[in-house]
Amino acid sequence: MISSGRSARFMSFLRTVMVSAAALLFFTTLLGGQGTPPKPVEDVVSVATQDALTRTLADRVHRAWAFWKKGDAAAFAALTTEDYRSVLATGSLHFYRPTTQEFAAFPISQYTISQLQAIPIGHDGALVTYVGLVTFQNAGPGKFVFGEVWVKNGDQWKCQYAQATAMLIP
Repeated sequence: MISSGRSARFMSFLRTVMVSAAALLFFTTLLGGQGTPPKPVEDVVSVATQDALTRTLADRVHRAWAFWKKGDAAAFAALTTEDYRSVLATGSLHFYRPTTQEFAAFPISQYTISQLQAIPIGHDGALVTYVGLVTFQNAGPGKFVFGEVWVKNGDQWKCQYAQATAMLIP
């Protein structure tokens, strides 16, 4: 039979080993993605095989990212509805369009969008999903899955809602 003192020490040792292993796994994964920035590529889903809705909204998504890269909040806002909402990869909710200061706080040097697809929602809406590999100037690369709701506003498509989910970079 193991004494309670030995058992407590063993549990403390086991807890230390588990925390150390988790920290090692976290930092190995984090630092493993810090190598060479991603090389820009075209969409993995071939433009030739995309339907008209996906091609149209892919162009709008690419434009939105280009505006973020330039730090042009006004041009980005022109692609969004007035009631635009977003959930960032950190889980924070935004009940407004991104500001110039927010673009400046998270400047990007490069982005790659892949696997973009648009699925119609009713007559004037679409769910757009894609994977984005983004290199932040002050934080390195990040990989995210995006889900966005786009609505037709007159004859223009505008993003009404966006949500990012962070992924581990393999």
